[in-house]
Amino acid sequence: MIFDLDRDSIPPDISAHVCIVGAGAAGIVLAAQLIRQGKRVLLLESGGMVAEPAAQALNDSAYTGQPHQGANPGRFRVLGGTTTVWGGQILEFDDADFVARPWIPGSGWPFSKAELQPYYDRALQSEGLSGALQSDSDIWRRMNIHPPNLGEEFTAYFTRWCPEPDFGRLYRELLRSPNLSVILHATATAMRLAEDGRGVRGIECRSLSGKQRTFSADRYVLSLGAIESVRFLLQPLPGGQTPSWNQGGMLGRHFHSHIDINTASIPAQDAFRLRRWFATAFLDGIKYHPKFRLNFSQQMREQILNIGGSITCINPAEAELRRLKALARNFLQRRHWTVRWHDLPAAWRQLPTLFQLAYRYRVEGRAAWPANSFFWLRAYCEQEPLSASRISLINQRDAVGMFRAQLDWRISPLEWKTIRYFTEAVQQNFARLGLANLAPRAELTQADGFRNIVLDDSHHHMGGARMASSSSGGVVNANLQLHGVDNAFLCSAAVFSCSGFSNPTHTLIALALRLADQLKGNPRA
Repeated sequence: MIFDLDRDSIPPDISAHVCIVGAGAAGIVLAAQLIRQGKRVLLLESGGMVAEPAAQALNDSAYTGQPHQGANPGRFRVLGGTTTVWGGQILEFDDADFVARPWIPGSGWPFSKAELQPYYDRALQSEGLSGALQSDSDIWRRMNIHPPNLGEEFTAYFTRWCPEPDFGRLYRELLRSPNLSVILHATATAMRLAEDGRGVRGIECRSLSGKQRTFSADRYVLSLGAIESVRFLLQPLPGGQTPSWNQGGMLGRHFHSHIDINTASIPAQDAFRLRRWFATAFLDGIKYHPKFRLNFSQQMREQILNIGGSITCINPAEAELRRLKALARNFLQRRHWTVRWHDLPAAWRQLPTLFQLAYRYRVEGRAAWPANSFFWLRAYCEQEPLSASRISLINQRDAVGMFRAQLDWRISPLEWKTIRYFTEAVQQNFARLGLANLAPRAELTQADGFRNIVLDDSHHHMGGARMASSSSGGVVNANLQLHGVDNAFLCSAAVFSCSGFSNPTHTLIALALRLADQLKGNPRA
């Protein structure tokens, strides 16, 4: 059942086995798993059923360091969270992301990928991707294409995209469960701790209209975004005491994102093969995006970070083309109610392009790359696990009385070195294949060229509350339990020790499934 803290009279005796704070991808998946175990679940969401400017304003943050574009626009307070706006791209972390790499301080997770692999497999079902092709070789075979031979340095791979990316819609049946209570417009402002500090007795919530309520359960899971998780846990406790989960002062430290950058323009020598290998594919209603990554052996030899890339096709009328793609997709998927009528004049002007898009999608199962397009090499780079980036608080409160966050995003010489090497290696391989003569951007010739450009951050906020065996090295243990607290957990990308270059949501959902089994008492069910 769905309640609204602003408008509804919420039963005074509402209770739950587990209270989850945050109704994004991880929170919703975790709630679904717990309900299937027969548990009563309370799901607290700061926003409403749709995004609202007043709720979004609670995300406003201050900045120092490298400009970070995603701290505000990349976070959403609404049922479904960021899944209401993301594309739905899914990719596992590499095996090497979970192990300690001697040349990268702080690398590795507290467990291997083998621990998470069963949950990766289950996550596909939770994401609506149970029908997706699991093997990349099967995708190439269905496309009737041999994968590109990118030499010993690179491996081609595919990302998979959720057919229904909005988890609020994907899990609409969950919202009707009698064992679930969803409270909208309930911004969590503090955890009410037991006298000994080892247990949570309730989550204090406040709406923008000033209504307050404390919700109680047996166990609590914070499933907020990385920045908001850190901000919430950094809020001062009564009496100025240091919380048990921050005895080592690690909370807020080592924030990292993914560095996205167009590193080189691509004057295509062989546009046909470029499109054949790297244009997005659509098979049985599932989207597959072909990309390539630098092999671990090369990372080890060059003493650099994990990095991948793709070919970005840009049409001179890109903004108009995006509207056309959305228009065509909504028509083809029979979602006519989502069509914005003011986009129709643009569709009429670009009718040939619209037909090309529809033909390529329906008949060939590929994305269209119009003849007048130009191309970029797009790189996705890991940040150092012990990044100098940090989240802290400033002496300014938001509309519900919480101190606002300040983000100090840093780019390191190792990250820039990785991007430069990657670009040079792709340049050499594309020339060898006769595909293109890449033209790297001028900043790559400079050892500190990153200071002269604005880098994209992917909106992939991670770290700030690392997993570690003790509070001296992190904020949560390997089971996502807050250090020093018996009944509170953090299921957020904030706990990531390392991030590789892969999109984080798939790994976060796998962690949510693993946590659901742990809360059930059977860690490998």
